[in-house]
Amino acid sequence: MISKLLSFIFLPLFTLLIVWGLGWLWFATNIALAQPTQDNTKTDAIIVLTGGNGRINEGINLLKNKKAPKLFISGVNKDVTKEDIFKSWKQPTSPRPCCLFLGYDSIDTVSNATEVEDWVNKNNIKSFRLVTSSYHMPRASMEIKNLLSSDIDIIENAVFTDDFESWKGRFWQLTFSEYNKTIIRWMQTIT
Repeated sequence: MISKLLSFIFLPLFTLLIVWGLGWLWFATNIALAQPTQDNTKTDAIIVLTGGNGRINEGINLLKNKKAPKLFISGVNKDVTKEDIFKSWKQPTSPRPCCLFLGYDSIDTVSNATEVEDWVNKNNIKSFRLVTSSYHMPRASMEIKNLLSSDIDIIENAVFTDDFESWKGRFWQLTFSEYNKTIIRWMQTIT
């Protein structure tokens, strides 16, 4: 009787653990094998979510290369100005591109999505490039797509950092964290 009860409890838990582990492996593999976007489509805007190395520089470079006429950066520290953004750009001697907008209201990915939704709606944006780190893209994209109209085109423009190789511990820590956050947010949105 006790062994049946134990197997009734532990078998589903063990199965759930196996499914979760395989899911994490699938998630990490997709991140490790992801490639930079080669899409040259011009969009209405470029939207950068702050928080990782290279994101803002990538956004400014896309703007400079005329992939879109506007750049919106979500999650900017309240003390940071447009001047500060351009000073940190890796090509500060290049002519500064036009039309940079800063969002100061978000503090995490969920509030990034709300800030992006507000800016997209106020500016009548119908297409944009979403710029964030490769490991952050699945969750960020999910959060934003859950809020926006399905007729808005989003090109995912992931940023790949130099110190994010799959054989390093940092890769596994970040993919573990992002996978769990993505699963939790996905479960919250479907309930």
